[in-house]
Amino acid sequence: MINIRDYLNRAAMYFPNHEVVIHKETRLTTTQLLDRTYRVSNMLLDLGLRKGDRVAVLLQNCHQCVECFHGINSAGLVLVPLNARNANAEHLYMLNNAEASAILFGGEFKEAVLSILPEAKTVSHAICVTGKPPKTMPDYEELLQNASPEEPQVDISQEDMMTIRYTSGTTGKPKGVLHTHRNIITTLQNALMEDTFRIQEGDVIALMGPVTHASGSMILPHIVRGAKVIILSGFDPKGILELIEKERVSTLYLVPTMIVMMLAQPDIEKYDLSSLKTIRYGASPISPEVLKRAIQVFGDVFIQGYGLTEGSMPLTLLSKKDHVLDGTEKQLNRLNSVGREVLVAKVRIMDEEGNILPPGEIGEIVVRSEQNMKGYWKNPEATKEALRGGWLHTRDMGYMDEEGYLFLVDRKEDMIISGGFNVYPKEVEDVLYRHPAVLEAAVFGVPDEKWGEAVRAAVSLKAGKTATEEEIIAHCKKHLASYKKPQRVDFLADLPKNAYGKILRRVLKEPFWKGKTRKVN
Repeated sequence: MINIRDYLNRAAMYFPNHEVVIHKETRLTTTQLLDRTYRVSNMLLDLGLRKGDRVAVLLQNCHQCVECFHGINSAGLVLVPLNARNANAEHLYMLNNAEASAILFGGEFKEAVLSILPEAKTVSHAICVTGKPPKTMPDYEELLQNASPEEPQVDISQEDMMTIRYTSGTTGKPKGVLHTHRNIITTLQNALMEDTFRIQEGDVIALMGPVTHASGSMILPHIVRGAKVIILSGFDPKGILELIEKERVSTLYLVPTMIVMMLAQPDIEKYDLSSLKTIRYGASPISPEVLKRAIQVFGDVFIQGYGLTEGSMPLTLLSKKDHVLDGTEKQLNRLNSVGREVLVAKVRIMDEEGNILPPGEIGEIVVRSEQNMKGYWKNPEATKEALRGGWLHTRDMGYMDEEGYLFLVDRKEDMIISGGFNVYPKEVEDVLYRHPAVLEAAVFGVPDEKWGEAVRAAVSLKAGKTATEEEIIAHCKKHLASYKKPQRVDFLADLPKNAYGKILRRVLKEPFWKGKTRKVN
């Protein structure tokens, strides 16, 4: 089987001197990247790690992300990327759940990592990748220099574990999504085969979203083609416009919030944006008004897709030619869709009895693909439920039209997507219930012009107790990643319930979505 090392070796053979990874002042050629990547592999093997061991990575965007991710996988080890925005308790849970043998982390997380290491039961090695390491830890660059740059001699099969990526669970505890080498190589081939992407030598992609998440999936496809990957530390709308002009950027991977912020720059017309060929957006749709303005400024370059952690990205794509602003009513309506299935996926709509539904009928979106996860780590019950009948059950509700365009309608379990990040209401509600004044709580998503959806909470207080909105939000921020905290809190005497006493989130969110054709953004 062709594995990740074969793709890296091929890129170094075909494009040895191409600059393929750029971050700040660091500009790595394919040869240099391969050297550092294999040194990471051998460094970890020299420490005693063995095929199948889990290695957690807690890094902000940097070039070391690329060498660490691919170095871990090239050694037959299992990558466990941690979300830099998560709270310490969330990091600790994932380390212990994954039974991680090592953690590679950035210097900015030094104090956080040192505070949780005593409770990280299986972590035997902690390495500070950027910045000055603690006195008790080895220096990353010294370890690399002492490690071999030769290809690691570890056999890798299609069914070997490659990554465990954590997604918030509806029960409140994150679930580890397990992908094999077969799954991830299929995702790579998907990006290389899809005509919508057309990745070519000389292309330049700029990534400002966390490369530990969706945007990171576009790194290896560009390296394989000899294209340039610019990794940014964060999103600065003016800085992105300047970068497009300076580096002749051809591809951007954005969430709609970022597009809105770029369009808001008062002098956007002064920049030379003619190099742009593709702007891939996702997580939420763009309003027709914003899209029209965006096409006027950036050109006919927009594509969007649908996917999820369990099924990888993308499963469907809305192509550039589908982004029609002056077409028929049917063509205009397609802008509300997430496109049609990609070459490597079969996407259908299913009812509760497991029947495939005809066009126009709403049901659960299900997927068959080699991209789909092998299962949830150490969670056979959830795996059986998600993969029943040979289909990945996404928990998203939607319908297809006669031409196979997929339309999202709602989320089966009320997940909120805010600024491209998933937030499960149950996880936030569990934290709200830990506040001494809260009797009942419900969390739901509401439309937000900037973030797509915003997290909102409704609470009722215990008799004789008081609390302010600021106190409730601060309480959540203490225990959760900042993007998960409610933006607003409504205080109600009683929360709406059904006959069985279950709180009805849909009743609380309905006024905010009134007049909209779909209940997700």
